[in-house]
Amino acid sequence: KTETHLHCSETSNCSSVSAAEYVHRFKEAGYTTIFVSDHYYRKRFKDCETEEQYRVAIDSQLKGYRTAKAEGDRVGLTVLLACEFHIEDDDYLFLGIDESFFYHKEIGTMTPEELFAFCNEHGYTLFAAHPFRDGCTPKAHAVNGFELINTSYNHYADNHNEKALELAKTHPHLLTTGGSDAHT
Repeated sequence: KTETHLHCSETSNCSSVSAAEYVHRFKEAGYTTIFVSDHYYRKRFKDCETEEQYRVAIDSQLKGYRTAKAEGDRVGLTVLLACEFHIEDDDYLFLGIDESFFYHKEIGTMTPEELFAFCNEHGYTLFAAHPFRDGCTPKAHAVNGFELINTSYNHYADNHNEKALELAKTHPHLLTTGGSDAHT
């Protein structure tokens, strides 16, 4: 079992569960792998004027992941890095990234199309997160895939997973994923 979408309280201020607690909960539930996909907050990076300020912002961005990774290594759960990013009224999941992803300062200013090209150039995979949640409009031309199932407790009715299934039928060349979008 693999969880592809969760947010740790150390990094995502909308989460109430710590990285270590997630590791133990998913391990106990029989999972072998989790992706920590904390929110990328542009405001965390936008006022960085020096390399030291930017490094501090990156450390803040990676705190949940690094904590989960250390605990996962200790208890035998694979922890991978991901990120959820809000751009132009839509949310995107970046999978297959590593810490160097955050050292590309330009990612905070890119359009979805530019990010898609960037991801393809660097071997990252870009998914539309909960593509039909109220206010979101999937851009099938600018992603490698989309979240087919999002079981977020806080947004379950708003996710419109049935529309994502229809999108999958009309774009069979795109990858699909599913996750809990856990915050609590």
